[in-house]
Amino acid sequence: MNLLTVENLEVVYNDVILVLKGLSLKVRRGGITALLGPNGAGKSTTLKAISGLVRTEDGEITEGAIVYKGNPIHKARPEQIVRSGVFQVMEGRRVFEDLSVEENLRCGGFTQPGSEYPVSVARVYEYFPRLQERRKQLAGYLSGGEQQMLAIGRALMAKPRLLLLDEPSLGLAPLLVEEIFTIVQRVNQDEGVTILLVEQNARAALSIAQHGYILENGRIVMDGSSETLLNNPDVQEFYLGLGHGGEKRSYRDVKHYRRRKRWLG
Repeated sequence: MNLLTVENLEVVYNDVILVLKGLSLKVRRGGITALLGPNGAGKSTTLKAISGLVRTEDGEITEGAIVYKGNPIHKARPEQIVRSGVFQVMEGRRVFEDLSVEENLRCGGFTQPGSEYPVSVARVYEYFPRLQERRKQLAGYLSGGEQQMLAIGRALMAKPRLLLLDEPSLGLAPLLVEEIFTIVQRVNQDEGVTILLVEQNARAALSIAQHGYILENGRIVMDGSSETLLNNPDVQEFYLGLGHGGEKRSYRDVKHYRRRKRWLG
């Protein structure tokens, strides 16, 4: 059963720039769905359209619908969408740098009763022990990986049913990426939180997702199970840096991929 359905979505910025062009996707309840693609493909715009934040950036949904738990939400205000159980973790972490770790987490739980704060924060510290060690420290002095943990932990304080993650691996060392993706997978399995994961790191995203979509120039150009996408020769070449024989490929070798993509026909 699908928790979220996006149907033929079009998004225009500043009344003239068409960013999403008839985008459709489905997010299965209780699963992890990956949305992959290069810079400028429209991945972040897709998440902002779902969370209602696209309107805060002079964007507008001009066509299509976004249906969450059977109800259309594409005309709802961001605060209404958050209270319905949808929470977005923005690209670049966006923590409150002048507040402590604990104060950041308290901000995340503003939609929940105050009496639930102790249990919620204890749960976050269980997933991210480093945050507990630094709970009195200003968020601006945390490392990039710790700030990403804080951003995800702050989202968990809102008890989301659908978590929108925008580029959680951005700027992080490979070991940290692996740690954070392992925790994201635990949150999905232990808490039953449905996750829509936007990523450029296709290998990391598909390692934990059940289904994936590839977005190019505002359109979905391919989708399938994670296994299907990982084994697809085009995905291997253009997104995993592998040649058709499985050998590593450099960007220099594949920089002409836009001219060779067979699935765009």
